[in-house]
Amino acid sequence: MSIAERLFLMIFLQLVVVSTASSITVGYEAPDFRLQTADSKTHQLHKMRGSVVFLIAGNRKLRKEDNQWGEAIVADFKKWINNAKGVTPIFRCYIIGNMDDIPKFISRQFIKKQLLKKPPPVPLLLDWKGEVHQQYKIECKKRKKPSLYIVDQQGKVVFHQYSKFNRQTYDKIRQFLRNLLSQSNSTDSQKSSRSGVDLIPSR
Repeated sequence: MSIAERLFLMIFLQLVVVSTASSITVGYEAPDFRLQTADSKTHQLHKMRGSVVFLIAGNRKLRKEDNQWGEAIVADFKKWINNAKGVTPIFRCYIIGNMDDIPKFISRQFIKKQLLKKPPPVPLLLDWKGEVHQQYKIECKKRKKPSLYIVDQQGKVVFHQYSKFNRQTYDKIRQFLRNLLSQSNSTDSQKSSRSGVDLIPSR
């Protein structure tokens, strides 16, 4: 290998390291987190294995956008989310709210009460110190857009995009989710048939 070729390879590898360090890489395992909702229920990502998980990461200035994504998901996938009792849900959806930018004089208790009075369309996980946002290297404040992730049944990130809510992007994500859920159901249907549980809710 010539000196020029070695130099090119070194520069290329450095660029790859920088690019992968700036965000969570699609195809790799999603970093685990453990967060609570306003009603003090704990949700841990690693315990959601077996479900497709759609994550909407944002902050207080993006709450309207976060809710729009959540509302659209619930409208199309509600029956998938509300699955049979005692069966692992096929699909889950959460908003991960970066609460670190909320003024310190506003108490956590007050925030929880307000969320309980007017709950978001999907469970809002309270990232009080912004640690999960840092872990996922989320740049919502800089980009001024929610960060969207799809985690598959094995816990791998299969989709990531920054996007404000718009119909064109949502339609693509909806189709992606439907394909992923169909694959999940075809894998699990044999298991469910043994217990007499129908994993595909009627539309």
